[in-house]
Amino acid sequence: MGVMLSKGQKIDLTKSHPGLSKVVIGLGWDINQHGANYDLDASAFLLGDNHKVWSDNDFIFYNNPTGPNGSVVYSGDNRTGHGGMDDEQIRVNLSQVPAAIQRIAFTITIHDAYNKGQNFGQISNAYVRVFNEGDQVELLRFNLGRDYTIETAIVAAELYRHHGEWKFNAVGSGFQGGLAVLCRNFGVTVDDEPQAPAYPNESIQQAYQEPNRPYYQSFETQTYPAFSSGAYQPNGQPSYSTNTHPQMYGQAAVNDAYSSDHMQCMRCRSTNVRTGEKGFGIGKAAIGGLILGPVGLLGGFIGKGQLKITCNSCGYSWSPSQTDYAEWGRQQKQRARDIFMRYKNPEVLDAVVAACALVGMADGRLDHTEEQKMMEFIHQSEELRVFDTNKVIQQFNYFVRKIEYDQIIGRAESFRALGKVRSKPEIARLVARYCIAIGYADGHFDQREKQVVTEICRELGLNPQEFLS
Repeated sequence: MGVMLSKGQKIDLTKSHPGLSKVVIGLGWDINQHGANYDLDASAFLLGDNHKVWSDNDFIFYNNPTGPNGSVVYSGDNRTGHGGMDDEQIRVNLSQVPAAIQRIAFTITIHDAYNKGQNFGQISNAYVRVFNEGDQVELLRFNLGRDYTIETAIVAAELYRHHGEWKFNAVGSGFQGGLAVLCRNFGVTVDDEPQAPAYPNESIQQAYQEPNRPYYQSFETQTYPAFSSGAYQPNGQPSYSTNTHPQMYGQAAVNDAYSSDHMQCMRCRSTNVRTGEKGFGIGKAAIGGLILGPVGLLGGFIGKGQLKITCNSCGYSWSPSQTDYAEWGRQQKQRARDIFMRYKNPEVLDAVVAACALVGMADGRLDHTEEQKMMEFIHQSEELRVFDTNKVIQQFNYFVRKIEYDQIIGRAESFRALGKVRSKPEIARLVARYCIAIGYADGHFDQREKQVVTEICRELGLNPQEFLS
């Protein structure tokens, strides 16, 4: 048996074995629940230096078993996982891999996991190994362990170029969303995607918050899917209030609209509202697409001007007075502080800053101006003062540097931190709102940032369409 690796370890492959060219990547696993219809698949993604495929042909799997120049070959599918040998193997001729390919990611996914209610918490003894195709000698092995629960896709390992040699990276990062999430993460076009079951309007949030329900309709990614951001449409027509007395448009109604946990439409009392195009001190940036309700903290963080609010259910728009708006913001900020105080622990702190780091790194980098805005946001956030500010900044920088150093591992670690608060809906909602506020910190909430917020919401078990439209 070759060298045993732990998660995160990297090891020289060709440098330690001069002349090595043809290797086999063997992947295996066992099914915990006998009799269940599990179908696990191995795949390989041939990536450029931007961590994306050059074309869909660089995605090697059962329907496209051979890569460019015959350099990577998928050689089998053991559907059940039974037997003592590798369940699936992928052959790699390192000398034939095109120069444009900088790394090869090896993944394991559960086919149709969402509909079958399956995940890697029901899989044991998963491993990836590398052996010399010529003499069949095993060079290294990485046992993935039992750290998985609701994940349906794993980036098991990767081969990557380093100073003219090939190295092996024991990744072991799990995601929800299955193969479609990985494809989107690595830039592969996905034509057919499973659809989430339609939930009744009143229970859609509950469905998203069930801890064992994958966020795949999802990472979507990336970890990380590219979801449509179409506006959420409730089933049927909006339920208008039967109280049509004129005073509902008066001051009392305005105050009442701010008195509950959710901002309500002054006409129909729906909480499905969004901000308008005014205010927040950043001009007419893409604010109109942000759904506040149930009311987010964005207004409390950076609201400086008049706020225009529009109801998605009935179309009514209104602008509250500055006094009412300030009171609403104060209530939201106090509510956030109370929740943070109640759940004050390292896992909650990590989830908040990991989400902020993911949004800040949405375009793959965090320049000096953006970083300065982030730091200002952290320093000025009264809610985050529940935690030690230096610790907040330290953890934010930690996740940012992780993503900068290795996008796959860094993002995976960030999403894992988010998953730890999935069972706490109040915290999950706060994290989602902080993400949106961070997205606006530089005055512009672009499409990449919106997509990352979508991924974060799904990882948290939230319906992203409640926050973005």
